[in-house]
Amino acid sequence: MQHSVRTISSSDAKANLGDVLSSLNTQGPVEITRNGKSVGLLTLPAVQTVDRSRMSALAIAYSKGLISWPQIAEETGASYGELLVALGLKNLQIPQVTPTNRPEQIAFFNHILDLAAAKSKGNQ
Repeated sequence: MQHSVRTISSSDAKANLGDVLSSLNTQGPVEITRNGKSVGLLTLPAVQTVDRSRMSALAIAYSKGLISWPQIAEETGASYGELLVALGLKNLQIPQVTPTNRPEQIAFFNHILDLAAAKSKGNQ
């Protein structure tokens, strides 16, 4: 569906930038004017297509834990949903991630357990 280009003054665009940006998807592009002259045009970015064979290869690597989601997003510009579709098409699983605990996390956890144990002894 094509929308006609709306026009807004630069001062109105500045005051309502969030609303103007939000409306691009539903109401189309916005021409910005200053003193009645066109100074810019706000539009949605061009849709980037992702090479299916590359996405398939990245999905395999992701499933094996060889590459992270942020690395895939940076390389391809794909959404996480597109990665999930690629995983599904190859019948691949989302990788299991086991976070490593930092020493300060373990110390804090042990401190909480010690406090709980002390409180438990005090209630006996």
